[in-house]
Amino acid sequence: MQTNDTRLGRFGLAASLALGAAALLSACTGRIEGGDPGELATPGTGNPGNGTPGGGNGDGGGSKPSDAGQPPITSLPTPSACKGNSPGPRALRRLTAAEYTATIKDLFGDPSVPLTTVFSDPSVLGFSVDSHALVIQGLGAQQLMDQAESVAKWAVTTHLNKLTSCTSMDAGCRQSFIRDFGKRAHRAPLSDADVATYEKLFTAEATFNDGVEAVTSAMLQSPYFLYRQELGASANGGFQLTNHELASALSYLFTGSMPDAELAAAADSGALAQPAELEKQAERLLQSPKGREAVYTFMKGWLGLGKLDTIAKDDNVFKLTDSLRKSMGDETRRLIEESVFTQNASFLSLLTTPSSYVNKELATHYGLANAGSMSDQMTPVTFAMNERDGGLLAQGSLLTAHATASESSPVQRGKMVRTRLLCQDLPPPPANVDTTLKPATGARTTREHFAAHSQNPVCATCHKMMDPIGFGFEHYDAFGRRREQENGQPIDATGSVVNSSGDVPFDGLPGLNQYLTTQAADTVNACLVRYWSYFAFGSAGWSEDQCTYDTINEQAKVDNFALKSVAKAIVKTARFTRRIADQ
Repeated sequence: MQTNDTRLGRFGLAASLALGAAALLSACTGRIEGGDPGELATPGTGNPGNGTPGGGNGDGGGSKPSDAGQPPITSLPTPSACKGNSPGPRALRRLTAAEYTATIKDLFGDPSVPLTTVFSDPSVLGFSVDSHALVIQGLGAQQLMDQAESVAKWAVTTHLNKLTSCTSMDAGCRQSFIRDFGKRAHRAPLSDADVATYEKLFTAEATFNDGVEAVTSAMLQSPYFLYRQELGASANGGFQLTNHELASALSYLFTGSMPDAELAAAADSGALAQPAELEKQAERLLQSPKGREAVYTFMKGWLGLGKLDTIAKDDNVFKLTDSLRKSMGDETRRLIEESVFTQNASFLSLLTTPSSYVNKELATHYGLANAGSMSDQMTPVTFAMNERDGGLLAQGSLLTAHATASESSPVQRGKMVRTRLLCQDLPPPPANVDTTLKPATGARTTREHFAAHSQNPVCATCHKMMDPIGFGFEHYDAFGRRREQENGQPIDATGSVVNSSGDVPFDGLPGLNQYLTTQAADTVNACLVRYWSYFAFGSAGWSEDQCTYDTINEQAKVDNFALKSVAKAIVKTARFTRRIADQ
């Protein structure tokens, strides 16, 4: 049994290592704690553009919305103004809760490792990756220490033979364990000073097992485990990420966890410094099961699909079971995976595909004619005309996530398109304005109910950017079911997109998808690049990054913006591989 002195000693070691990391951070833009997680470039909130990457004309005033805003494509430099893509800032990036869990499971090679939640990751722009928001403070540090000690005890009790091949207290055995396990935990070789520090902790214990437990616990509290180091080595007036830093950056982007054996070996050999090897490893990781999950994780965050699991629904209207929620999510996951990894498709093709994947439960929910003959497994289907629209925007997962508890929501659905697909920012409503609509009365449709926004001049300015787009979704209720009538009234799903050239009318989701994939295609592709870059880099709002976005756009355009090509183009940029000199 460990004493309080032992616990304090171990905590003291971890704390001293943390101070070392803080010293590293003093020379870069990352930080361990403090600061505003929502700092982004302040956009103009004027009229949106006409469907080109230039976006809006920026004639409105700037504002920083309460949710940290969306990354707008407004007043951007043209590609010809860019002279290559720029490196990013040096930083330490704390592992997200999901990355922390996955890393510990992979480190010990056991998915059953006992873990509790120790991180509460704030969401910025729909993702939990923002390096400025991911900090460790107060209670979190105590919980990390408790969990590290618990996991270390479990590991020594159940997996000692995986941790070390020897069990003697001699220096050779101790150092072998510290260097081998430490290299995997730190995701890079340990310095001699680190080995000496850990060995001092090891020799303070009475038995070999206790020494392994103490060192394992300390390593799990080390900032070299808890943070992804992106500091680089001095080169050509800046900093080039080391091979092991590149391995971590690549692995966490495409697998959400620590480097596997093959990637670690490529880092050890120095091969990752070669662009061809970096691209080869990116392709390999993308094709892995974890790579597929990483792509879906990005799409889920970008399109706001995470709400499907938690959004409250009115059981008096329809009982949305956990099973049906899962079926909806599985449909979207399968569509994305098949499109990206089998068809090498672009995002735009996902908007217009007539095909999807349903099981009997989901087919019944959708009211498909052949639902009775469907199996419980996800099966490819092509929707019949007027039975259901195809494309990602007609997926039950997206429609259900972007709705109220009982009604469709033109505001939520229109805002999702405006901010997530067109990257045009919307300011928050004025503080003194009541944003709640009065309950619907009589036999009015949702569209008629939301017409109140256009009648209130305070609301109309912003809602004209959202509601007319959202009206195009009105054939689908709050649960993703197609409807031709509402409250006995025929559905009117005509809508329009307001841009700097005026209103572009459309009819239903097919018409909206036609607009997005033709007139607004360049903007949608540029928006995809911007969000995926944020997901990869963990920061947004750098004006210098626009040239990086343009570089990715140009490279992805060669392969018709196939989603895998966008991902691989991100890895090729200087923003991914290099860091700027300290300012």
